[in-house]
Order: sequence, then C-alpha cells, then structure tokens
Amino acid sequence: MTQSSKATLIISIYQMRSNVELTCAALKRQTTRDFEVIFCDDGSTDGSKEYIEEFKKNIDLNVMHIWQPNKGFRKSMLLNECIRRSCGEILIFTDGDCIPHSNFVKDHINESDETHYLAGRRVELSKKISQNLKISDVENGFFDHPTFKLIWDAWTGETERSNRSLRVKNSFFRKLLKMNQIIDLKGHNFSAHRKHFIAIDGFDEAYEGYGREDTDVELRLQNLGLKIKSLKGLALQHHIWHPRREFTPQNEDRLDKLKTTKRIKAKKGLSTLSFDQSHNKSSHFS
Repeated sequence: MTQSSKATLIISIYQMRSNVELTCAALKRQTTRDFEVIFCDDGSTDGSKEYIEEFKKNIDLNVMHIWQPNKGFRKSMLLNECIRRSCGEILIFTDGDCIPHSNFVKDHINESDETHYLAGRRVELSKKISQNLKISDVENGFFDHPTFKLIWDAWTGETERSNRSLRVKNSFFRKLLKMNQIIDLKGHNFSAHRKHFIAIDGFDEAYEGYGREDTDVELRLQNLGLKIKSLKGLALQHHIWHPRREFTPQNEDRLDKLKTTKRIKAKKGLSTLSFDQSHNKSSHFS
C-alpha cells in the first residue's frame, strides 16, 4: 500500500502467536484493502514476529511489526510509536485477541467523520470455543454471522453477548434496537482521525500497567470537542477467552485526576519521543 491508505489498523499483541494466526486469517477476508496494518508488540518472544513476516509476503497490504522489549506493561508508549509510523487518515485500534469481522475495517471507514470518535463492542467467546478455534474456522466465515454453535454456547455455555454477532446496517433498525446508543469506548474497538490523535498528543505514557489508557484518550478527545458515535451492530469482533486482569490502581488515580480537568494534551505523549529506538527506528509524525 502507499501513503494514501485511508486507514491504519493498529493491533496490540503480546505473547499470543496462536491468536495472531487467527487475526491474520481475518485480515485476509477484509472487504476493503484501503488500509495498512501495524502489529503493536510489547515484547513477544513466541514467534509472533516470524509469523507476521511470512504473513506480509502473502497479502496485498502494507504490514508493519513494531516491537519493544517487555519491561512491564508499556502499551501507551508503543501505541504512540505506531501513531508516528502510521499513514492512514483514520486510526483504528484493536487487540490481537479479537477476531475482526470481514467488514470490520470497512465499517470504521464508512462511519468515520470529523466530529466523532467511533466506539464498538465485541462478543465474548467462551473458553471452550476459544480453545478449539482453527484458522479454517475464520477462513470459512464462522464469524460472519450468528451461527447455531455460537448461539447454543451462549444459551448453554459461557459465550457472552452473542447478539453482538449480528450486523445491522439499516439506520431504522439500529435505532429501534438502540444500537445507536453507547456509553464509552473500549480500547479493543475504537477509531478517530489521525489529526485528532496528534491534537491530543496521543496516548499518555504515564499509564504503565494494565488499563485506563483508553479512557484517558476518550476524555481528552471529548475535551477536544469530539462526540462519541456508536458502532454497535457494525465493526463486529469476537474476543478470544483468557483470564481477566485487574486494572492497575495507580492508573485509576491518574484517570480520576484527569476527570477534574479539561486537559487535552497528554502529560507524556507523542511529542516525548521516548520509544526505545535501539530496536525500531522511529519516524517523524505530523
């Protein structure tokens, strides 16, 4: 792809080679090619890099793999470097344990506008389904629409929010089903224009440890003047099961302090250029 890609899809990964394989299969099925992909790797040593390098050779997309040594959970620093490297007008963020629907990128692009940030949701797959997923399942369209297996597991097992596997484009039905209503964004499925991320100076690298860096971004986008727009029923994705983690308490404190202000800029953001350049050559951003 060239510098003119409409969007950049930024995928956060760490030690999830098997999930990366499923995600790559889903990327091959995207219904638009007007985007580039950046794998945002916080220090994996499980062969993810080698798999991505092979994947790059077999897809007509610009694919990058940006890696930093693992020195604790430093997702914000890595995301900022991905923003610097990005060329897309729209930046779409997701996690490597989420399998995107074939229209995931297309929906983010089609719904994007100058005054909103976009927020979607996901289906929470059960441990049973997650552990038995195969690349062929993705390739054969298992996640394109609600399946009997998924609905049955939601009824008898532990899959949650299986209703989120239904794609609804019609505005009347979206309103009727209240899919046009959403409270907040989640870091695994949101997007905004690249210029808006630059305006807020990207992610705040003061957030080390798990959680709340995405809500910090949302509050500063709101302080910038943007409104939230729901992608419920669009930009579908399915989350692969893993044990849940607790938020880092210090990050909760940082977020509480931000809520008392109208601050737009990150305290330690894109302009700090703190990424470890001994492993990846940093590029200029504008």
